[in-house]
Amino acid sequence: MTRMAAPTPPEHDPGFSLKKVVRTAWVFVFLGAVSELVIFLSISGALCLTAAGAVAIINFRWLEMVIERVVQPGSPRYDFSSILRITGRFALLAGVLAAVAWLPQIDPVAIVVGFSAPVAALIVEGVRQSRVGGG
Repeated sequence: MTRMAAPTPPEHDPGFSLKKVVRTAWVFVFLGAVSELVIFLSISGALCLTAAGAVAIINFRWLEMVIERVVQPGSPRYDFSSILRITGRFALLAGVLAAVAWLPQIDPVAIVVGFSAPVAALIVEGVRQSRVGGG
């Protein structure tokens, strides 16, 4: 009986990377904004999608930072910088949600698509890793 060797990833591929996920999310946001401009001719929709995508990517990066601090040995550090980042993150999210609630030219579908960019990027990176043999 012969054994099949596990597929080895290409040498130029370092494996799963959160930087790749963020880069892919930015590509999705850019492509979504361009398609919003081309298909619907909506500048406000493209701006909504871009703003929501930026907020989602900022939140994703912030979550990455928090997880890295929590899994480090020792007690997690919460300094003034951490408090400012948390406050800024919630203020940014509150601003986007307030704009959705009060401004009539805001496109809620574009907001949802923008917020979904990091999720779609994680799915794409996970599928890519499974095909390369990393998972």
